[in-house]
Amino acid sequence: MSKIRVHLADSDHFSRAGISGVLAMADDIVIEKITDSMAGAVTASSEHRPDIVLIEASLNGNDIYRAIHLIVTESPNTSVAVLATKYDRAEALLAYSAGSSALISKSSISEELPSTLRLIANGYKIFAAPHDGWEIVSLSPHRTQNQSIIEALNDRDRRLIYSVAAGLTNTQISRTLHISEGSVKLHLARLMDELNVSNRVQLAVIATENGLITSADLKTA
Repeated sequence: MSKIRVHLADSDHFSRAGISGVLAMADDIVIEKITDSMAGAVTASSEHRPDIVLIEASLNGNDIYRAIHLIVTESPNTSVAVLATKYDRAEALLAYSAGSSALISKSSISEELPSTLRLIANGYKIFAAPHDGWEIVSLSPHRTQNQSIIEALNDRDRRLIYSVAAGLTNTQISRTLHISEGSVKLHLARLMDELNVSNRVQLAVIATENGLITSADLKTA
């Protein structure tokens, strides 16, 4: 069985040691390279093309979102997972928009990092809830409304939202559901409008909150 090849980008010695120790206990994950700057992470990713770049949010450099964009552009088959101690909703959405596949809280490394990396390697996008939550306070009453909308969805729309939460692209969804890519875009636009969201991350969050995708689904993916 091939191992998940990880490039760790972290400038803190103790953080690197902790992460390396956790991943050393996973037989199917290997850290192939460690760098201590954003520039080093971008260069090494382009040269070695790992499965996942695990990049610390406060890594030495000017712009982590530009670094993420460069990594996924130079190495399209490489996923980027951001590690952060604390982050808000805006930062999570910026990381997603830049091309990141995950935003992981450093507080959960010891318990969840190996399983999270496995999910990322299988195409999932994993964004832990930011400290200010996914919804602004004024939108919280919509949660009940969203639940009603989710419960009324037909099977195709449920499968469509599930596929988005699973990290599938529009092309992959069209093949899975046997509909055109144009139809996928139209249905997604309609669902986002009905659920009052503007991007795929928020749609995936609603799917998780309302039981369309569960931890059991993720573990068996």
